[in-house]
Amino acid sequence: MKTRQVVLIVLAVLVAQGLALAKHKNHYVFNSFDPPGSVFTVPVGINNNGLIGIQYVDAEGVWHSVLLQNGRYKVIDLPGATNTLDSAPNDQGQDALGYFNPPDNYMHPALYWKGHYKFLPDAPGELNTAGSAINARGHISGVAWSDNFTIVHGYLWDGRTYHIYDHPDSDVHYTIAIAINNRDQIAGWYNTSDGVIHGYLKDRDRYTDITVPGAPNTDACGINNWGAIVGSYGEAVPGPVGLMGSHAFMLWKGIYSTLDYPGAEATFPMGINDRNQIVGVYQDTAGTFHGYFATPRYGK
Repeated sequence: MKTRQVVLIVLAVLVAQGLALAKHKNHYVFNSFDPPGSVFTVPVGINNNGLIGIQYVDAEGVWHSVLLQNGRYKVIDLPGATNTLDSAPNDQGQDALGYFNPPDNYMHPALYWKGHYKFLPDAPGELNTAGSAINARGHISGVAWSDNFTIVHGYLWDGRTYHIYDHPDSDVHYTIAIAINNRDQIAGWYNTSDGVIHGYLKDRDRYTDITVPGAPNTDACGINNWGAIVGSYGEAVPGPVGLMGSHAFMLWKGIYSTLDYPGAEATFPMGINDRNQIVGVYQDTAGTFHGYFATPRYGK
């Protein structure tokens, strides 16, 4: 159950009011994919070389981590772990992992690079630590928690020290840090006691609100080095990384654009690189979750 709590994404129906969003689906080419053996696919990030980090669940309910590049999958499960959760890789191919390891069955952090694993220290005072993304400086964003994922803190790991934080407006102490760029800007979301999900951008000690106009909930899931942000918006319902909306958005220079997977019941973008290539999750009409890769068609 803990694994599913860590990676539950929430599905939703959009209730949009006020300012209409730009529609960009015709300017992107979408492709679906699933690793062999996957019944539930969650791509979590893409670097500037096209390397995609993926989490997936097999038929036995075990979470695995794989890297995908040029059509080839590479499994990077931590040896001996019962479940391994991948993150968004950096341009060097480094990957922050979260893994469950018997006998304690808590989540711990590790680093994967070129076939080697390095164990990282746990966040101080917390039982569980999971990375969500790593930037070119080797700095990691992620989440730390102790009991049943009810109180969750975001963090920045700078290679030596954990900088743990809570969004100042989260009165229920539930803050998710899910993406980081090379400027150490962190994108994520937080919950409030009224049940609303709020997206945010953290730049050092300054927080900027990320809210799709008229949407009841917004979460931010990916950010590139140019400052483009992707995420989802809409009514909150359960699904792989917390509470999320069912429609995809991109935010660039203050403009929100809708970017749904064609024909999908719900779309959740999880990462964006500097070419504005996007990876994420969509739910088909049968209720199954698949990974997708979207690339822009400039000039068309």
